[in-house]
Amino acid sequence: MSDTKPVTPASRVSLRTPLVIVDDFLPPELAIAMREDIDAHFAEPGAHRAETHQVWNYWFVPELYAYLRTTPEKVIRRDRVEGFMDALRTWSTDSLGMGDVTWPYLSLYVGGCRQGLHNDARNGRFAFVYSLTRDQRRTVGGETLVFREEDPFRSRLGGGSAGHNFYEIIAPKFNRLILFDDRLPHSVERIEGSMDPVEGRFVLHGHLAETGIIDGALPTEVVQEALVTLVADFDARYLAHIALYHGLLVLRFVVSPTGSIATCEILIDRVIHADPGHSEWEALRGQIVTRVKSLKFPSAEGETTVTLPLSFGKRLTGTG
Repeated sequence: MSDTKPVTPASRVSLRTPLVIVDDFLPPELAIAMREDIDAHFAEPGAHRAETHQVWNYWFVPELYAYLRTTPEKVIRRDRVEGFMDALRTWSTDSLGMGDVTWPYLSLYVGGCRQGLHNDARNGRFAFVYSLTRDQRRTVGGETLVFREEDPFRSRLGGGSAGHNFYEIIAPKFNRLILFDDRLPHSVERIEGSMDPVEGRFVLHGHLAETGIIDGALPTEVVQEALVTLVADFDARYLAHIALYHGLLVLRFVVSPTGSIATCEILIDRVIHADPGHSEWEALRGQIVTRVKSLKFPSAEGETTVTLPLSFGKRLTGTG
């Protein structure tokens, strides 16, 4: 039986910024139990055996990665890992329309471990990093550095800058979840101090991607047909504009029993133009929202809620 409880509604977010931090993500009893499993794994070091402790892969890539990782169920009781995954998937689906969640790695950083600067644009839409690191530890470092979206050169031609002016620094606080745009350069600060593994940085990490969801009284095929037509028409009309953008827009709308659109909200807007001075996106996004609000469906016995992800690249694509 899982230790998890539903994540509180207060943690719901809308992702229009490149970085989101959610403290106290899991119910404390589940987070503490997961950490206790980690501590138990490293207890009585003289009694460790190959069949129970040869589970860590030392992942070393020159100038890029140096840390240990494993599948978390080899260290943490599987139902507790599943509890974390259920909570993350429920929260990300409800808040962001992101129901595609990869099974995480459990990673350990001891003295000397780090991640060099890189991005994960091919791995997902957003990275998630959930910390099981002690708040009181005999090491320093392990912060996640996420670079800002702005041009670090052109935005500071007139003066000196350092540190926080170029990137966000997020400490690996216990029971903290962070999400950030996979396209952004990021790294992990080198750990210094005790070599005792329980004093190191422990995180569960993976990636999120969008999921189209249709839930309610209307037949799925009726909604899908309308969405396919909407996306195809918009793509054909605005193809020259769409080709200049890259990223994800997720809308959630509610169809009333009469077939009209009752509400339409933006869950995610991470659509970026290569030119930082470009200013036409809000007008284009407004056209999309207007078209969604003008949709008409057959009457039904109840409401239907639709989560519509729209992917911008060379063409516009959407799934429902």
